[in-house]
Amino acid sequence: MKPKAQHLVLALIIASASQWACALEKSTEAEAIALIQKAQEYLKKNGMEKSILEFNRLDSPFNSISEMNKKGDLYLFSVDSKGYQAIHGKNPKIPGKVMIDMRDSDGVYIIKDLVKACMESKDGKGWTQYRWPNPVSKEVEVKRGYIEKVPGVDMCLGTGIYK
Repeated sequence: MKPKAQHLVLALIIASASQWACALEKSTEAEAIALIQKAQEYLKKNGMEKSILEFNRLDSPFNSISEMNKKGDLYLFSVDSKGYQAIHGKNPKIPGKVMIDMRDSDGVYIIKDLVKACMESKDGKGWTQYRWPNPVSKEVEVKRGYIEKVPGVDMCLGTGIYK
């Protein structure tokens, strides 16, 4: 192989490896909380209707690789006190459904736990743990869900990090 071709092949291998390494990086608790804070600010500024439309867009900066979601593994979802989900930034089949009895592969009641963490906690926020498909790796992984009450309405906004 000619030296130029060898350099090109080596450059492609290095570029692929660095993209693969970036794809395996996972968001932190601090990044998840920051995303929810930005979503709360957006909601306050733009109102519920516009925010729900934005937060459900698969290509929204809240749900895809962006300045606020650098690793692309975060996305927004919502629950109300009865388990109704108006928002899910990765699965367009979920918004509009009551998912209160949904369980993960270990039998954990995902939505019940999220509702409890949000609605029953003193400060209206909290963490839960369950198994869920990672949108980057496409594997079912342990996920820590973070949920926070939206002031003045029966809704909590959530996101989560993969372990």
